[in-house]
Amino acid sequence: MLEGKKHWLFHRLSAILLLPLIIWCIWSLSLIPEISYDNMVLWAGNTINFIFLCALIIVSAYHFQLGIQVIFEDYISNVAKRNFFIKVTYVLFYILCMLGFFSLIVIYFGV
Repeated sequence: MLEGKKHWLFHRLSAILLLPLIIWCIWSLSLIPEISYDNMVLWAGNTINFIFLCALIIVSAYHFQLGIQVIFEDYISNVAKRNFFIKVTYVLFYILCMLGFFSLIVIYFGV
């Protein structure tokens, strides 16, 4: 687990990285003439979009995990329960990343 200063720094860094990724996502999606299943599969199947979507998944899930960890540290006074819930968020972080990657790989490679 990260300690104070590093945790704060990584949380801010992930927020800064999320900003251009979200702006890219909104801009890129706005260029699609019609939001349909086929168009979205074509969009997500583009190599650049695939790479940026993978980055968006990693950064947003990591930012989520860091934010929830701060909430647990601030509001759960029982150390054992706090550490348990923090570990659960780590597991949830990996599950969300793997689920997102698996979904993108299925779209990208047409499995």
